[in-house]
Amino acid sequence: MGISFASVVNIADYGATPNSRMDATAAVASAIQALKPGGVLRFPAGEFHFFRNNAQERELYLSNTDVSNPRRVAIALENLRDIQVQGTSDTRLVFHGRVMPFLIDHCRNISLKNLQIDWERPLMSQFDVIASDPQGVTLRTDTKEFPYAVRNGKLVFLVEDEERRNASWMEFDPVTRGVAYNTGDRGCMGGDAGSAKGSEIAPGTIRLDYPANNNRPKIGHKLIARHGIRDHAGTFIQESQGIRIENVAYRHTSGLGVLAQRSEDLTFRQVEFKPDRSSKRLFSGHDDGFHISNCKGQVTIENCTFEGLMDDPINVHGTSVRAIRQENSRTWLIRFMHHQSQGFPFGDVGDTVSFVSGPTMESFGRAKIAKIDRLTTAEARITFDRETPKEFREGDAVENLTWTPEATIRNNTFGTVRARGLLISTPRKVKIEGNLFKSSGSAILIAGDANGWYESGAVTDVLIQKNLFENCLTSDYQFCEGIISIDPEIPKEGGPAFHRNIRILDNTFLTFQNSVLWAKSVDGLEFSRNRIKGSRSYVPWHPTKEGFTFIDCQNVRVTGNQIESGFGGRAVSVIRGKPKTIKVQDWN
Repeated sequence: MGISFASVVNIADYGATPNSRMDATAAVASAIQALKPGGVLRFPAGEFHFFRNNAQERELYLSNTDVSNPRRVAIALENLRDIQVQGTSDTRLVFHGRVMPFLIDHCRNISLKNLQIDWERPLMSQFDVIASDPQGVTLRTDTKEFPYAVRNGKLVFLVEDEERRNASWMEFDPVTRGVAYNTGDRGCMGGDAGSAKGSEIAPGTIRLDYPANNNRPKIGHKLIARHGIRDHAGTFIQESQGIRIENVAYRHTSGLGVLAQRSEDLTFRQVEFKPDRSSKRLFSGHDDGFHISNCKGQVTIENCTFEGLMDDPINVHGTSVRAIRQENSRTWLIRFMHHQSQGFPFGDVGDTVSFVSGPTMESFGRAKIAKIDRLTTAEARITFDRETPKEFREGDAVENLTWTPEATIRNNTFGTVRARGLLISTPRKVKIEGNLFKSSGSAILIAGDANGWYESGAVTDVLIQKNLFENCLTSDYQFCEGIISIDPEIPKEGGPAFHRNIRILDNTFLTFQNSVLWAKSVDGLEFSRNRIKGSRSYVPWHPTKEGFTFIDCQNVRVTGNQIESGFGGRAVSVIRGKPKTIKVQDWN
């Protein structure tokens, strides 16, 4: 039986005034207090402003995010159920400073619809390159939108009531509206702006003296300074179920776009992470688009668009913890290892976990959590329902298998954002279908590690079908070994296969690069009925010359693919693994 949304609470009735610079934070908070199950929180057409100074403070621990408590929250949806937050095609929410637009915490059946989210002064800056030589660059910017100062020979970015002095720089091409060819993380000035000597030539025109060598940005291109920190998501969803975001445009965010953590059954449709085309900005979010961490149930992402992001459009993963000390045969002290992933619960009593070797990434077996005691934001004591495996050692990892989702990622457009397109690390069923990838790095990365970010885990059922990969891998980033890169971080290679059952079927690759598929540590990999077309859009730069690379793989089948003229990656590399089980047909 469907939910009847009959009770409408209009924020204008609580003092929010459209198309004014009045702070709407308090008015929206009062309107939320009036909501009842089945209600609609209505944002009328117009522009509404939200300021950091009047935001609500919350202590929140966000996965893959800098710890910076208390956080500032503009619109807090907490302990609610059966609520729609609804705007119109002309509703625009404008934020000021380091603030989180939406918090959805311990909620059930909440939807956000028909909203645009933006910042008046974004937490990044954009410059036109008007001169470039081996000694540095001359840049021009709009001082109203991107105010700055030059102090003691250093460029200072003025952001609301804060000053930022260091930035990482990315070079964008205004024609493609994406990362400039063959720049990426190699840097467009040989490093960050912190060591560049700055001087103002005229209002809005600055000179940065910095030896550029071979990485000089091109005149006419844009330099984007990423000078914020990753502290507030655009929308943070935690401990919630049945959350839907539809027809929402994130024009900018101060950290991750939509971060869902410890939540279940999530649906995102017709969501944009892209700058408003009426503006001159080429950037949107400061980091990822959708970041799905330690969730379960079904995650569906359909008909979404990603453009101008400074990190991966979609990342779906769990978070492993490190085994620090064994206290008895069933009890271990564990620790969140990465400084940006701690503070949230690792698991609940009854959850199923896997014991993972740090060196080889193989699983030593499973158990259930019988008791868990949180000691600090980073450490906990876990007692399992059985003795832990004898092979399990200090320094190995524990992975929570209960908090892992299925994922359907369909009919999305992945533009040329910084880094990769789609990252998948979940053991449950994944379908990647009908998408357009124009990724600056690898289009799809299937990784997994228990030594760095501790992003788990091994995939067991991935179908990649009927997608178009168009001129991907135009720049160099970490883990980008092919258009599809299967690259788990395994310190001691040559052991059991980490990933299983990956099918790549009926896709089209239009590529100037040779490396179509680079796979490490996979048992059960099929690449069939795909079409590979050569492209002359760019000059190949990637060091891998083989179309296929298989390292420590077994049970690989390549057959029925159509290779057209102009594609140069007809060679195949097989390293270790079980070569006799690797069958490559109709490729040469």
